[in-house]
Amino acid sequence: APGTAAPAMSKRAAKARLVPAKVAAPTATLVARLSRQDLERLLVRSVESGAVHRDDVLSLLPEAKQQAELPRLKHVGVSAARSGTGYFDDIDDDLLVKMILAKMPSDSRFVCAISTCKAWRSLRDAPELWSDIVVSSTGSLSRRGWGVMNGTHLLKLVAWLRNPGGVHSLSVEAGDSINPDAIKKALAAMPSLTSLSLSGKKITNAVLTHMAKQPAAKKLLRLSLDASGSVHAADALKLLEAAPNLTSLSLSSHLASNTSLMQLAAAAAAARGGGSPLLSELRLTRSFGGTCSWRCLSRLGDLFPELELLHVHNVSDNHYGDTCAASITAALARGAPFSVARLPRLRTLQIDELCGFTCNLGSDELESALGAVVAACPALQSLSVTHGAMWTGGSNPAPWQPLPTATRCLDELPASLGEARCGNRSLHLSGHAFSGTE
Repeated sequence: APGTAAPAMSKRAAKARLVPAKVAAPTATLVARLSRQDLERLLVRSVESGAVHRDDVLSLLPEAKQQAELPRLKHVGVSAARSGTGYFDDIDDDLLVKMILAKMPSDSRFVCAISTCKAWRSLRDAPELWSDIVVSSTGSLSRRGWGVMNGTHLLKLVAWLRNPGGVHSLSVEAGDSINPDAIKKALAAMPSLTSLSLSGKKITNAVLTHMAKQPAAKKLLRLSLDASGSVHAADALKLLEAAPNLTSLSLSSHLASNTSLMQLAAAAAAARGGGSPLLSELRLTRSFGGTCSWRCLSRLGDLFPELELLHVHNVSDNHYGDTCAASITAALARGAPFSVARLPRLRTLQIDELCGFTCNLGSDELESALGAVVAACPALQSLSVTHGAMWTGGSNPAPWQPLPTATRCLDELPASLGEARCGNRSLHLSGHAFSGTE
């Protein structure tokens, strides 16, 4: 009736209006979500009903697998056929190696080939088992008779390999016991590496400089450096510039300054004749005092336009000051909105902390920052953002700052988004409803 106030909308109805409209998933996406068992049943029914021709199925199989009984495959290696291993005698070496042992951790593979009976020794000649090596100073290999894994043990393993040049993936968790010289010798013996992970206190500047000079540096596609604070960004940059073909990079945050990332992008572009860097996955991991600045985050789209996954542990301009987003605060004071370079291919974005060590992010800064980030990622499928909380302990604790509140920054999420997580005792989304929001 005229003059009568409209009834208040229920919370359920208000939330329903904010839920993005459901979009039918493409056929390829639906098929990818099916289990293998469901796919097999569907294919069998399709062949039996005539919807799929049997010849089409046969054309996808090698000739040796088109018969009712599979032929017995030859044994691996030059030694006598494996026997005396119980039920394993009836398993083809090709199946045992590629489908079973190759899926096991590298330390378990070593145990099978070294510490057991002679019938298993021919596994040493199976290259599929030794193309991926994981070495840890404190891992399960130590508990199976090696003692504390050290540099001597690492070099013995390298010497034991029939063909160290066949190793394509190496992961070394050096800890305190695998010395830098042994790591450098192991790297020099493996010229075909395409994936490398180095972590621990013994990963020094000298190790990174040495690796930058190796032939394998140019072949690297995946690189992970979880080094201690004693490693300098300049030495890490030498290795990064020597690896222009990286598609996946994981760096300790203190090694990933705006300058170093700019130089990495420039080196990659130069090596590709001016083409965009191939980097599609970037992870900036936790390190003491290390952080990714808002300025650095805002430029990633210009530096690495092919990014599809971005995981940043902490984003802040000043980790230990009274404000953790000074650049955004200054922009807002000038009336200039904070902006982020477009990341047109980004599918997954995860930020673990928005707060500084001694400060929380302000609400205005949070609104501006998250709004700019979401607007820059039109193809985003998964979003996870955590604010965290400042530290107020110690002998001279900083006064507690209020937690920020987000009210408008996520009102216009991309239609492609299927999962959003925003929370962890800190980030409040007022008036926004979305499936999967915490």
